[in-house]
Amino acid sequence: MASDFVAVPEWFSWENAGAGVAVADVDGDGHPDIVVLMVDAPAGQNSGHYRVGHRLAADGTVNGWRPWLPVPDWYGWENQGAGVAVADLDGDGHLDLVVFVVDAPEEQNSGLYRIGRRLGADGTVTGGWGPWLPVPDWFAWENQGADIAVADLNGSGRPDLVVFMVDAPQGPNGGYYRVGRDLTADGTVTGGWGPWLPVPDWYGWENQGAGIAVADLDGDGRPELLVFVVDAPEGQNGGYYTVGWSLDATGRVSDGWGPWSAVPDWYGWENQGGSAAVADLDGTGRPELVVFAVDNPEQRNTGYYRVLDLVTDLDTAATKGVWRLLDFDTQINPVHAALMRTGDVLLFSGSGNDVDRFVAHDFRTRVWRYPSAHLDAPSTPIDLFCAGQAFLPDGRMLAAGGTGQYDPFVGLRDALVFDPATRAWTRKPNMAGGRWYPTLVPLADGRVLAVSGFAAGDTVNEVPEIYTDTPPGWSTVHSPGKWPLYGHLFLLRDGRVFYAGGQWGGNYGVHPSVWNLSSGAVTVVHGLTAPGMRNQAASVLLPPAQDQRVMITGGGGVEHGHHGVVAGTKEACVVDFTAATPAYQAVAAMHHARMHLCATLLPDRTVLVTGGAAQEENAAVAALEAEIFDPTTRTWTVGAPARVPRLYHSVALLMPDGKVMTAGSNPVRKTEELRIEVYWPPYLFQGPRPTVALASNQGRYGGTVTATTDASALSTVSLVRPGASTHSFDNEQRLVDLPFTTDAAGRLTLTLPTERELAPPGWYLVFAVDTKGVPSRGAWLQLS
Repeated sequence: MASDFVAVPEWFSWENAGAGVAVADVDGDGHPDIVVLMVDAPAGQNSGHYRVGHRLAADGTVNGWRPWLPVPDWYGWENQGAGVAVADLDGDGHLDLVVFVVDAPEEQNSGLYRIGRRLGADGTVTGGWGPWLPVPDWFAWENQGADIAVADLNGSGRPDLVVFMVDAPQGPNGGYYRVGRDLTADGTVTGGWGPWLPVPDWYGWENQGAGIAVADLDGDGRPELLVFVVDAPEGQNGGYYTVGWSLDATGRVSDGWGPWSAVPDWYGWENQGGSAAVADLDGTGRPELVVFAVDNPEQRNTGYYRVLDLVTDLDTAATKGVWRLLDFDTQINPVHAALMRTGDVLLFSGSGNDVDRFVAHDFRTRVWRYPSAHLDAPSTPIDLFCAGQAFLPDGRMLAAGGTGQYDPFVGLRDALVFDPATRAWTRKPNMAGGRWYPTLVPLADGRVLAVSGFAAGDTVNEVPEIYTDTPPGWSTVHSPGKWPLYGHLFLLRDGRVFYAGGQWGGNYGVHPSVWNLSSGAVTVVHGLTAPGMRNQAASVLLPPAQDQRVMITGGGGVEHGHHGVVAGTKEACVVDFTAATPAYQAVAAMHHARMHLCATLLPDRTVLVTGGAAQEENAAVAALEAEIFDPTTRTWTVGAPARVPRLYHSVALLMPDGKVMTAGSNPVRKTEELRIEVYWPPYLFQGPRPTVALASNQGRYGGTVTATTDASALSTVSLVRPGASTHSFDNEQRLVDLPFTTDAAGRLTLTLPTERELAPPGWYLVFAVDTKGVPSRGAWLQLS
């Protein structure tokens, strides 16, 4: 249920400069009370006043209000935000009052708080007031809202202080918070202050109030941070809130931020303060949201509060999954991304589609220490922009080709190997010819095939080469002819290589084909619908790999002469190579037309599609909703919508924890999307996760590996090869079924594949999936 906006009676201020709200059982009768704070801002010295409304109910009613009480020795003639919190700071069984205010002189602002000890039943401070204490390193010169909350985040038994502010420079505003650890009864922070942390994707260029609340919203024992803000455009204002999931001991939101949600039927065209609190008012175990704001008409102001059912994306998570935006970014536009055997994510872009960086030899790589916020910046010796990439059997990453010249582009002959252990690139022998936009394919014997790519200008390199690591070097093989740039190539069970019909740009008239590397023979695979609409489609070897089915989905047309609109398609087709005459057959189309999409194999043997747009590089028609394809039913399910459009030069990777990271987008030069958004598939909200622990991280073809699990029953166990994504394609990923036996003690015996063509040598993640479809975390195994 939701209440109407309720006026706080006897509001006496004509102008306010901040307001706050808290909910706590002040009088100890077992029912929550509401505490409201206002900053009165007449001409001259400001003042702070608060009052208590007893027995706040879920319908917004209050069983009587206590009188307004002043906060003595108020700080500031000009204020730009305030907040209030109620908590037992010293563990004596009596609640204390924490009052916070932003002082706004002509120069640098500052945030200050003080403690009123031992609240009486009527809100009176019976134990005296502590001094005003500054929040260190306050960096804003102008603020448009602030608040505080108190909670024990690090499990020390002592409360921590969470301080929040809206920074209001010229241009878009920003929300920031920090944590003061281990608060004493007099308000002293004894455990140090954490850094200021941003709330990503801040809402509003002009704000007129903000608030925070800390509560465990999903019942997992870890608190969340709810942030509320009043957006103040030229017309009707609006109230919005977002949730940062899982505050860790340091105060960082470790599981990312959910979407902004609107408070319906917002009250006020002008506001002068706002805040929020979270409390279980009806005893159902599900918290309600209490929002509070000061309405500022031309005459006397009024404070209003409203009680709402707290709606978050968790309500549909079990069917749609959720997206979480992280509060740090990739630092570079990740044209290339790969999951390394260490669990780190390798991101590299070279010059990143920026000719000025190319001229300056500013070539860039980052290593994201997932899931932390830390990124390393290894040296990048050449311009790896639009190179090819593939894993070597020991888990290192081979990158070949790149950019030797812009406009017209010339491909590099260089080859580098990235070692996840040393986090460094090492040069290897050059290829015979240059390649820009090539495809690299890992082969059954551990070698890597390099195909196509521009050598110079529009000249395609038609001579395939194979890299051998011991000793390092390249050799040539029979040419299939002029194959497309970044052609979607897959190693099949019989050792041949399949071009699925997807690529970057045009297909040069090449049909989907199977290529015999030994003889050079090419066999056409018929049946692909809309073959001219597969520019930056997505292709995957459907799980499990033993079924030898390849799906291509989405894509778009090819721009000719830089004129006209390039449209995308939603069509999908599947070819089954176990058939006597393999041919593509149409399957259900996606719900959204997409080009520049990414397709990611999930451990429950479905395929996640993210990103893309119905028109090339048009964020206005971006496909934000995730879609999941079930290879068994050949149907698509629509998932939750992302907030970041992902267009050209975007990537997606399955992570060992079963989530999918998405990053990048570079529709035009120097326009770089650095935000990271992570998709949590529905299986993460369908019950406890099984565990799987391997006795060894090494396995041989045809051998067995033992493991243990706590699952009462498992449906599948799989090898999942880590992904390496670029330009809407990832031919590294494949899911290989592992036959298994289990005993009553939870001991597993996993039988590894015998065929190298089915599972090329290298590192894999072992996922166990229970009978509810919930996967374990992936465990690393090297197959050799």
